[in-house]
Amino acid sequence: MSEEEIKKPFDVFELAAALLLGVGAVATAVAGHQSGLWGGASVEGYGESSAMTTEASATFSDELTSYIQDSQVDVRAKEMVWEASEIDDEARATRLRDMASWLYTSQLSEHAYKELQLPDPEVDPETGEAGWQLPAEALDTALNIDLGEEYVNALFEPSSKEFDAAKARFAKAREANEIGDKFSLAGVILTISLFFGGLALVFKSSVRWGFLGAGGVVLIGGLGYMMTLTWA
Repeated sequence: MSEEEIKKPFDVFELAAALLLGVGAVATAVAGHQSGLWGGASVEGYGESSAMTTEASATFSDELTSYIQDSQVDVRAKEMVWEASEIDDEARATRLRDMASWLYTSQLSEHAYKELQLPDPEVDPETGEAGWQLPAEALDTALNIDLGEEYVNALFEPSSKEFDAAKARFAKAREANEIGDKFSLAGVILTISLFFGGLALVFKSSVRWGFLGAGGVVLIGGLGYMMTLTWA
């Protein structure tokens, strides 16, 4: 090492430029890492939301099938009860009521049965099993009750909750994607500071301090913006 190199004064500019480039590079890498983490979380969330929506659709399809069956069974049973109340043939009227009882007790969903205010079938004391015959009074009561909004809400409640959960998961995934985009923007800002720092090293005149100062301002702004974001 020559004597001239030994006596060379300490260069504050070079130190400042090195610090700017070093901090900027590390911060840019961190921003990229955070952007990748949030991007992965958003992709995972979108996938889970899609799967949850598919499951909710399957549940809704089952509920819709039950709704159609309940409606058809109720209409048919009401026709039988109505006919039984208008004919003079007691044997036929009893048979129609028995058929309506069987439809109600064996073909209706739990929600529809409850909505029609039908009682639990009596239990056979010998077998211990519930029968299927309903009292005539219960059938007459059901004749004047329709499957209304309360029944519909109760029947479709499971799929409704599943759809809401899928929507909530999608919203979180979208939020993660937005945060990832913001970290990407922070990375762009920090990269600009590296650009100014690199330009500052090119010039030998006092203008280099201007580029270095601009790089410092951009770096501080990028770091400040990144600090306001939610970290993974």
